[in-house]
Amino acid sequence: MKVIYGLGSIKYKKSAVAIGIFDGIHRGHQRLIKSMISHARKLRAKAVVVTFYPHPSHVLRPEASLPYLISIDHRLRILEELGVDVVLVIPFNRRFARIDPSCFIKEILVSQLGVKAVFVGDNFRFGKDRSGDITLFKDLSLKYGYCMRAVKTLKSQGEIISSGRLRRIIPDGKLKEAQSLLGRCVSVLGQVVHGASRGRGLGYPTANVQYQCDVLPPCGVYAVKVIWNKKVFYGMANLGLRPSFKEKNPKVLLEVHIFDFNRNLYGHQILVEFIRKVRDEISFSSKEELIAQIEKDELRIRRLSLKNQS
Repeated sequence: MKVIYGLGSIKYKKSAVAIGIFDGIHRGHQRLIKSMISHARKLRAKAVVVTFYPHPSHVLRPEASLPYLISIDHRLRILEELGVDVVLVIPFNRRFARIDPSCFIKEILVSQLGVKAVFVGDNFRFGKDRSGDITLFKDLSLKYGYCMRAVKTLKSQGEIISSGRLRRIIPDGKLKEAQSLLGRCVSVLGQVVHGASRGRGLGYPTANVQYQCDVLPPCGVYAVKVIWNKKVFYGMANLGLRPSFKEKNPKVLLEVHIFDFNRNLYGHQILVEFIRKVRDEISFSSKEELIAQIEKDELRIRRLSLKNQS
């Protein structure tokens, strides 16, 4: 998959394009993108996703900006797995927010991308005064010779599947509900960085994951699946403030102990999928008490991992 940052010198003769922020890439997003890819294959055209970063709310309403469900790297990884050929990441700024939607369609979609089909959500809007809507896309489709597809929002349990809904339920720990909306486990993609090495001293070395998303499950100990180098591993993770160590100005850390694994992961990206929370994060009065609890956690989570594999 090719990733292009900025509008630069892009030139394609024929493409089908899906446009949106796609934070989280939930099942509704996936349906839209898969429809676009299917149409692109029929046209023998490039399957292109046009997305925006940062989120418009971070630029236009910084005091009430929406937290990210996944990082931009994670977004790109999922788009590649879906089969997208090209992703155009447009830097969203105040200048772009004032762009005339008709000019964007003509100069970017038609002239540069050679668009033959446009796929957007049925509530999509962009550009100056949010005037870039489905009606405009349809009107200009006659002029520029592309077809327009407004994909209806999906519902689950009578409520629309949306990024906003996921932002509500993931911090509440509703992992099964979130999984049903995402079509996959709640997960974090991040780089493994050096930590305090306390886990190694306890006999449980951990990968300290530097994540870039804002929406996380509640603090606690989790059974997790780890994907690295296209291989799947199981383990346990502590997501939290580590109250036993009484640090000044603690921040939420994600520390993962991968079962039966002894490779050096520093500098590597890993994907951590949250399977189930097994307990809350608690404070321990001694190192021995902490180790005893970790051993209990390991036994329980290994059983859960075996069930998950079967």
